[in-house]
Amino acid sequence: MREVYLIRHGETEWARDGKHTGLTDIPLTEKGESQAAGLGRRIESIPFKHIFSSPLKRALDTCSICGFDPQIDKDLVEWDYGAYEGLTSPEIHETNPKWNVFTHGAPNGESVDSVAKRADRFLKKIEKLEGKIAVFTSGHFSRAFVTRWLDLPIETGRRFSLATASLSILGYEHTKRALKLWNDTSHHPKK
Repeated sequence: MREVYLIRHGETEWARDGKHTGLTDIPLTEKGESQAAGLGRRIESIPFKHIFSSPLKRALDTCSICGFDPQIDKDLVEWDYGAYEGLTSPEIHETNPKWNVFTHGAPNGESVDSVAKRADRFLKKIEKLEGKIAVFTSGHFSRAFVTRWLDLPIETGRRFSLATASLSILGYEHTKRALKLWNDTSHHPKK
């Protein structure tokens, strides 16, 4: 039966600093590369039948460090934050105190509906695939995708915290889509 291994990219400078990083294509930090290497050791023996990645450098590099050559899928790019690109949530809340990307989308960027449609489109692409599927992408898109997997409103994505280079597994409980593992970072290098 199909299992989706949802993998968030390793740390970037902006992720470390809490900046919303949508389409800005920045590299992993040294720590992010180390996180990806730990993740690679964790998943190296898993017999993936399909491997997908966002075209953004941070996801592709994480995938590559893990030892995989993915199929690129543009639907896996991070949320386009538009006018909020590069800003932290506290900076955004100075002018828009109630803003949350999962309920408001991003001005001059992507709407909640647009991201939900991308997540649904990717879900449709993989729904006939069998076996273990690796998906390398970004934080907010991963959180949107899990809501669609679980048939929840996309707004509930704000309740799914997700660390860099984390591993989550989506699968089934009998015939219903279910969450098997979420936000696991046990493979991160110890300080």
